[in-house]
Amino acid sequence: MVTAVGIDIGGSLVKLGVVDGSGKVLARSAVPVHRDIEFADFVHLVTNVTEELRRAFPGITAIGIGVPGTPNPETGMLNGRCPAIPALLKGSLSKLFSIRFGVPAVVRNDAVSATHGEMRHGAGRPFSRFALLTLGTGIGGSMVIDRKVIDGPDGLPPQFGCISLDPARTDIADPVPGMVENLASARALVNRYRQLKPDTDAKDAETVVDLAKGGDPAALQVVDEVARWLGQMIGIMSNMLNIEAAIIGGGLSLAGPFFIDRIAKNVRDFVLLKPGRPPVIVAAEHGNDAGVIGTAALALDLFAPPAKE
Repeated sequence: MVTAVGIDIGGSLVKLGVVDGSGKVLARSAVPVHRDIEFADFVHLVTNVTEELRRAFPGITAIGIGVPGTPNPETGMLNGRCPAIPALLKGSLSKLFSIRFGVPAVVRNDAVSATHGEMRHGAGRPFSRFALLTLGTGIGGSMVIDRKVIDGPDGLPPQFGCISLDPARTDIADPVPGMVENLASARALVNRYRQLKPDTDAKDAETVVDLAKGGDPAALQVVDEVARWLGQMIGIMSNMLNIEAAIIGGGLSLAGPFFIDRIAKNVRDFVLLKPGRPPVIVAAEHGNDAGVIGTAALALDLFAPPAKE
């Protein structure tokens, strides 16, 4: 059986999995990280967990790595900024992992990788044209047009999080005034709730969503605000490209229909309904596994040996 390790690097957690050619995750692991981690420490932590997976599945053929930045597909080095984990700018993970494990390794943007995972093995299978939004510490994603994942030259992914929805907001002007990442990401949701309730001890989006589900008025207000910003963002995409669906991934997607249905309700206010539809709003089928599955699929595409006839 041909398998690959998929590694999905987030701002606070690195998720890893062994994935087969059908997109099935055979084993999972994770390691917490923090924004100020040194590059050598990061590599040490993640390679140790990868080694544990390889011991359990010695037939691993390749390694795929999804990063929260813009990697050069040829060198594995990140271009520009990487605010989630700045240390990733200091070396090529693909080269280091390839040398350490003796198999080919590929580095791609995390949101682009997740889009591949959902298009091929998840909620994107029925659609020809859709957007995947990854809602976590930041907001990323990618677009699929005619079953092709769209990215740019040298691995440059779309910058969904930088879509400006409220440019008059001088309090959230960096790096783009009023951009959606500063209005509707998990981090923005928590910051907004703490603004409304300064005495709260809520420190993560899951807590705020749970409070909203329990009827907390401030938490409900924040969830509704975030859903409306996302509805506006998806409406812009729909009006431009007539997408059939928007797939919601990342940590916020785990809030389920409570959150997804609110986004869908708001989308209708921002799209031209005739001649046909607002886009369908669905949760990513693989949730937080989408990035792991997508990076592994890309690695298998590039490096798996040809099937025997």
